[in-house]
Amino acid sequence: MNQKTPFDDNIEVHFPITVMQRQYQGVDQMNRSLASLVSDLEEKYRDTNSNAVNEGSVSTQGGYQTSTKMNLFTVNDPAIAAFKEQLLLPAVNQYLSKVFGEESKTLNPWPVGWANVLRAGDWQGPHLHPTEKNIISGVYYVQLPGEKQKPEGWIEFINPQLISVNHGFPTTRRVEPVEGKLVLFPPFYMHYVHPFKGDGERTIIAFDVLAQKPGMQLVF
Repeated sequence: MNQKTPFDDNIEVHFPITVMQRQYQGVDQMNRSLASLVSDLEEKYRDTNSNAVNEGSVSTQGGYQTSTKMNLFTVNDPAIAAFKEQLLLPAVNQYLSKVFGEESKTLNPWPVGWANVLRAGDWQGPHLHPTEKNIISGVYYVQLPGEKQKPEGWIEFINPQLISVNHGFPTTRRVEPVEGKLVLFPPFYMHYVHPFKGDGERTIIAFDVLAQKPGMQLVF
């Protein structure tokens, strides 16, 4: 009997991990202004309890990180405002549209940011961002040290389904840091940052994006 048996296919991708990398051009002046702002904050707060590293509640080991009590995007600074409106939110809206489709239109994304500075030997341990109502986490590379050996200073993501390694999937994925690059990913995606050697600073703005401004009724 040569007649084929009829059938219906329904192939689904369950629990995808969507990562967006957007490389901005022509942002050198903005990056210099952002780096200057972060440098001023570090000079003022590095050796105080307003350095989140000194709080002992963050994954950053060494270096400087703005206080967990401060949302960097509320700082009255033109470079921060320009970064938020011109770079961050347009990318966030595109990411949300890709991940949530029509339902993304019900969201009112509210970014909560912090700055981080790492130098030789500093690093970030494995962590994720379980903030309530968080829908996106991300990083923007403001200033990087000179050319380093791979993977010094790279962010590395850990496969959340390690059993999939038996089926040919990698245990981790690395993303190369480049000045002007914005990376968006799900808050549940475990990641860490490799230390680097030698001179230079790795200055970044990291952030979470909440589904709504705190205090607003969640529609999604």
